[in-house]
Amino acid sequence: MKVLSWNVRGLGNPRTRLELKKILQMHRPQILFLCETKLRSGQINKECRNLNFENGFGVGRDGMSGGVTMFWDADVQVEITSYSNHHIDAVVSKWKWQEMEVHGSLWTP
Repeated sequence: MKVLSWNVRGLGNPRTRLELKKILQMHRPQILFLCETKLRSGQINKECRNLNFENGFGVGRDGMSGGVTMFWDADVQVEITSYSNHHIDAVVSKWKWQEMEVHGSLWTP
């Protein structure tokens, strides 16, 4: 299973969006975790579809900063166990016997 995590520093930048799509085509991850998306809550589902993922979960930005999202393919089962403005914790399984925990966080000093 491939998992990609990236601090994108805002998905509104066209160059960032273009680079992300290139990386997704090259590596084809089953799970994508993005932090500092700067997306509003209402934009998360649209972004999930734009990046060709079937499922997603996210926490919108706080003011003009933050935002964390996790997108995944249909053949991956994800159970979100906790989340906040700074993290998403999930249990991920592709097959019944294979399971892992994913902890994605945005850490700011």
